[in-house]
Amino acid sequence: MKHQTGNIMLAILGMLLLPLGFTALISGKDAIEINKQKDMEVYLPMMLCREIPWDYEEEMLKAQAVLIRSSLYLRLENKELDQTELKENLENYKNNSQKEQYQMAYKRMEKAVNATKGQVISYQGEICSGVFHRVSAGQTREGSEVLQDTKMSFLKSVDSSQDIQSEDYLHGHYFTEEALKDRLLEIYPDIELSDQPLTEQIVVEKRDSQEYVLEIRVGSVTVPGEEFRNNLELSSSNFTVQNLDGKIRFLCKGLGHGLGLSQYGGNELAKEGKTYEQIIFTYFPDVILKKIPLSL
Repeated sequence: MKHQTGNIMLAILGMLLLPLGFTALISGKDAIEINKQKDMEVYLPMMLCREIPWDYEEEMLKAQAVLIRSSLYLRLENKELDQTELKENLENYKNNSQKEQYQMAYKRMEKAVNATKGQVISYQGEICSGVFHRVSAGQTREGSEVLQDTKMSFLKSVDSSQDIQSEDYLHGHYFTEEALKDRLLEIYPDIELSDQPLTEQIVVEKRDSQEYVLEIRVGSVTVPGEEFRNNLELSSSNFTVQNLDGKIRFLCKGLGHGLGLSQYGGNELAKEGKTYEQIIFTYFPDVILKKIPLSL
């Protein structure tokens, strides 16, 4: 079954609001509504503890707090916050709250939340998603190009060349041909594979301007690059495929989807003395910072 780019890339949107530690689920009868923004602020330190390395610079933590607040606000507005997610955050907090290292991290996150209280990012008069990832491939991606949605045009491609110095910049993922074939058949039960070497049946059909895979053909099916990398648990969709020492290697640049803020890059800017506002405007040059009211 072949997917059309315009439709399949929109599926990626569900991964973007809080991409590293959460799964965005559509609310149903068990959904919790947080009616006041001050209640929302209570959850933010816990979310920060799950979403960003604890030892990052203070200004980077502030930038991250603004982005998570923006995404959380949108999800509350759209009634897309699931009770399970809140329970997971509370459970994580309960399990770790007595640990000294977690307490110190929580205090740092709480300080970042308080320092940016109520601040969100806005584009053309609308609050927008605080999209982020861990490490880019040296340049972040263009939202409208990747997602085929003009509403995501606030996601600009910007230089983040400092990411090349990250220990997570380059990852090799190795599979035996048999193991990869079994995995692909498990993920895509209707796939048809020939007797040709598997690397000849895995063909990148389309990349974006930053070399991330947009579409990839695997045997008889064509799927989004981001879907493929998530299914194989690759570090990013900016990859090449090679035969190496009897195994199939996916060599990936960056960690995460490459859209929006690079956490590593932002932290490097913080080390250089940049404020959280400067970090945000570096990665989101067309947004403004605004303050939302105390109640929704």
